[in-house]
Amino acid sequence: MTDDGRSPASALKGRLADVYVPALVSGTVDALSRRLGNRATIDDPLYGRASSLGSIDPLLARVAAFFADGGATYEHVCSTTGVDRDAAEGRLAMKIDGEARELPIAIVAERRRLREIELRVYYATVAVRAQPQRKPRAALISTGPGSTGPGLLVVDLVESIVAGVKSGAIEQALAGFEERSRIVDPAGRAHDKADGAMGAFLTELGTLDIAIGGSADDGRTACVEATVTRPGGQTAPALLAFQRGDSGLVHELRVYWD
Repeated sequence: MTDDGRSPASALKGRLADVYVPALVSGTVDALSRRLGNRATIDDPLYGRASSLGSIDPLLARVAAFFADGGATYEHVCSTTGVDRDAAEGRLAMKIDGEARELPIAIVAERRRLREIELRVYYATVAVRAQPQRKPRAALISTGPGSTGPGLLVVDLVESIVAGVKSGAIEQALAGFEERSRIVDPAGRAHDKADGAMGAFLTELGTLDIAIGGSADDGRTACVEATVTRPGGQTAPALLAFQRGDSGLVHELRVYWD
């Protein structure tokens, strides 16, 4: 059975968030289509949104062709299982517009009512110069400040960091990180706290409006989905993966957004 409980079984084994990108990279699109079934929605930052068999299959074909043209390979980084959603993080190595690139990528598979499932894909499309025409991504539904409902197990530590970034209180945000911690930005660049690069990175972001939309938290990593509005009004969904260290503070924050 598939994640929606209705579609024929496919050869793809494992959680949908984990198998989605490997299936596209390997070209096993038919098996992935069967696994998704008829109650799935896909939201891709480059190729848009699809929510029917007639639109999902063409989207999968376009993404698979994009990966094949670039000779893509995929390396899995980690998986996080939550109450109502799972997240998988990895890195794509491929040629984009003839240039060798490494692209951090994350997939969230959210389980909804009536056995529906939505996959949201997060990666930086700025790396792709020749982009197809697409509509702006819809904002995630905010759970509101202080919410602790199913799928939103964000601890005080993460909320304090987010609040610091939202208000431009950089020292408050930095206080939630271990001294030997780092932030990995959407392009895969690391910004270490110890040498001041993390503080500079957060300062350069400016004051952000961050509306949390849900999370997968397994006690070690909290993958927080949010709608981020940057200075100037540009809005986009984002995934913020907070990995805790042995001290209880954040050891690494991996940021995925368009």
